[in-house]
Amino acid sequence: MQFTIKTIKNNEIKNELLKIGFDKAYIDYAALKHDFLTLKIQNIPSHVSTIIKQTALSKGCDAGVHRDVLLKQIENSSLILSGSIKQLKEIAKSLSYQPFGLKNIAKLIEDEINLHYKSHSPEIMGILNVTKDSFSDGGKFFELKEALIQAEKLITEGADIIDVGAESTRPNANPIEVDFEIEKLTPVIKELKKQNIKISIDTRNHKTAKKMIELGVDIINDVSNLNYDNNMVEVIKNSNVCYVLCHSRGIPQNMDEFCNYENLADEIFDELHKKSQFLINEGIEKERIIIDVGFGFAKNIEQNFELLKRIEEFNSLGFKNLAGVSRKRFIKSLVDEANLETLDELTMLASFYLIQKNVDIIRVHNVQKTKMALDFYNAIYLQKPYL
Repeated sequence: MQFTIKTIKNNEIKNELLKIGFDKAYIDYAALKHDFLTLKIQNIPSHVSTIIKQTALSKGCDAGVHRDVLLKQIENSSLILSGSIKQLKEIAKSLSYQPFGLKNIAKLIEDEINLHYKSHSPEIMGILNVTKDSFSDGGKFFELKEALIQAEKLITEGADIIDVGAESTRPNANPIEVDFEIEKLTPVIKELKKQNIKISIDTRNHKTAKKMIELGVDIINDVSNLNYDNNMVEVIKNSNVCYVLCHSRGIPQNMDEFCNYENLADEIFDELHKKSQFLINEGIEKERIIIDVGFGFAKNIEQNFELLKRIEEFNSLGFKNLAGVSRKRFIKSLVDEANLETLDELTMLASFYLIQKNVDIIRVHNVQKTKMALDFYNAIYLQKPYL
């Protein structure tokens, strides 16, 4: 007799079980046994990691720790835990009865399992640069008439949010005067407020943010990682807008000098975690914080691609997330000669990837192509379930 074998995707487990005649009454429970997840728990005491490892082994899975943990030659270790959802739930339940802070770790494991199943409907953020020196379209929409025509185009093509910026933050860009920034943004925002569209302001300056909030914008998109204007937090705290916390180092004039990471994903994760907790401690609600890993900001080409590959890991921070890769240098590096059409096609491919990785907001110049990527994704993944 001839046999065949093939791999099936985790998110198709229920359908595949039903197709082979599995009992519908037990389908939800059975699916947990076939859905797998790998978690990294960082910097925990060695005696705690030993308990977790022993608990994992008792449930039929394993945990990887530093080799010196068992020899008691190291105080702390990160731990990598892998197993089916069913096994991880059982591990979490067992750990919840243990001392040494293991109840908190159990809660974190449960939170990660819930994130694994989060529903997904990303928003498209269309970029409107009313600048003279942005890296791809500087000067095109500097005048009010052209800016409003472009905004209407972005909305018609399917943008959920318009992100308006009057200061370029590309590498080596020079800062502009705050008064000039406000002067350029104000008439655009007043006109956009007549539309049924969310408005985001791309600014590092608290005075600009305060004025734009008074005009009724919904989001402040700050690429400075809270390192530019110490008064920004107070402005956000005293409002009800959302705030994009974007990872970056340095300023546009020197950010390329700060691409030194020993562990790129972990360091960016930790820096965003600390800054986001600072915002929460300052009284800004978690629901108003949006995380951006900061593609292109103090990251070289190779680092940007690694970050793109590992973007889903940042869902574990527990916030909405935004990704902006549109027309950036690392995308451009894939081709010898890149015009805007080519860059937008590459961005569309990246957008399709980001949609699959549960990114909540995708920031792009060409909304039409990203909307095509989203529609294509929906055609594949949002069909009626087998049941």
